[in-house]
Amino acid sequence: MRFSLHVKYPLGISLFLTILLLLSGCTRTNAFSRFHFNLEKEHAASSLRSSKINFEHDIIGVVSSIYLNEVSPKYYNGMEYFLIAVYTKEQDLLDDPNSETRGKIVLKLGENTPIKIKKMDSINQFEGLMALDNNWTSYYLVAFNISQSDKLSLTLQDGKYASLPLVYQKNEQ
Repeated sequence: MRFSLHVKYPLGISLFLTILLLLSGCTRTNAFSRFHFNLEKEHAASSLRSSKINFEHDIIGVVSSIYLNEVSPKYYNGMEYFLIAVYTKEQDLLDDPNSETRGKIVLKLGENTPIKIKKMDSINQFEGLMALDNNWTSYYLVAFNISQSDKLSLTLQDGKYASLPLVYQKNEQ
């Protein structure tokens, strides 16, 4: 009799702990529930896309972007606005068709080139939206004409090197 009491007691505790563990796993949380983001930072984090700039196995940099129309629609509308962060080994600049000094890096939204590019200081109003905080990354505010498509595909080319498309779906937030 004494042996059977010891066997039942650990089984009861095991069963209780198993049920408790299963029920505690059924909570309504998401990736942002443990962070304290404001709505703008939350939208920026879900909008962040990144790609290596490479040719075959040779990587020369990284590009990251945030679709600002979804992050701050009150301020960014009427055009397609992106915050772009670019790092290349040679510190190449984005090509601005409206500038006398042309860069090596061509940025396109689908087949369209930007209509406005503004190079940003490393400390700017978008600081904190991108988790990149270093001295070797260049930041740009880029505007394209409004796209009629709901699917936006942003690509970057630097000579033979290119990024994978950074794809956004309008009205996703």
